[in-house]
Amino acid sequence: GIPMLLPFGLNYFEYIDDDYFILNKEDIANVIFSIKNLNYIGVKRLISNGIKFASNGKPKKKYIKVINHINTYNYHQKKIITNYSKKGYKIAAFQTRNFPHFGHEAIINYLLSKVDYVVVNPLVGPKKKDDVNYEALIKAYKYLIDKKFNSKVLILPAIVNMFYAGPREACHHAIVRKNLGFTHFIVGRDHAGAENIYNENLSSIVTKRFEKKLKIKIIGIDGAVYCIKCKKSVIKGFCEHSSDKLFDISGSKFRYALNNKKYY
Repeated sequence: GIPMLLPFGLNYFEYIDDDYFILNKEDIANVIFSIKNLNYIGVKRLISNGIKFASNGKPKKKYIKVINHINTYNYHQKKIITNYSKKGYKIAAFQTRNFPHFGHEAIINYLLSKVDYVVVNPLVGPKKKDDVNYEALIKAYKYLIDKKFNSKVLILPAIVNMFYAGPREACHHAIVRKNLGFTHFIVGRDHAGAENIYNENLSSIVTKRFEKKLKIKIIGIDGAVYCIKCKKSVIKGFCEHSSDKLFDISGSKFRYALNNKKYY
């Protein structure tokens, strides 16, 4: 949960006076996000506390308990996952920040054809305004798992911040999953992106290219679509029907429908 750049002057840390450096917004956008748009949500979130960053900072005593809770929780999750992988099971992390829909079911079923267990592994940390509340997300997935997947699918959130940095962050997410003990990680359409800034398949291409360095098996997909001929949701590219028979499943449109009490 600790940010990759520690803003100087937060109330949560003790700092050494004048021990900071300054980054300009253009460099942050270019180097970290590989974009020029300074109004992108990821850039705005990263500079929301200014462009001064600390070389180091010690958490104040009253926040140590929270940090210890985060560490204990993540370590407990690592212990559960590592126990599966030590027994020789293949176990995949499926990161999602949207309510489950038929597209997610298609993805989970596809993963179960390749691995022994799937862990729905949402990131629990500060999110952008319209992202799903994580307590509701967990309840929805628990319901789905109980109804359709039983013991082959688990839900274990990880306490990690989202930065919306696209392909670079997808690599970071893969490293996090490797460190938690997963053997496989699925990277889907526009992974860790927002506002359609990145090419929707770029994250899966980049993570697959660096698979050996990341030291975790990458399963790249282009997302799920609904086929009106098959009358079901399918992994994009896994259906023989023409593109005019396939419809994108949109998490943002699904959230809109839910918020406005409409069927999606």
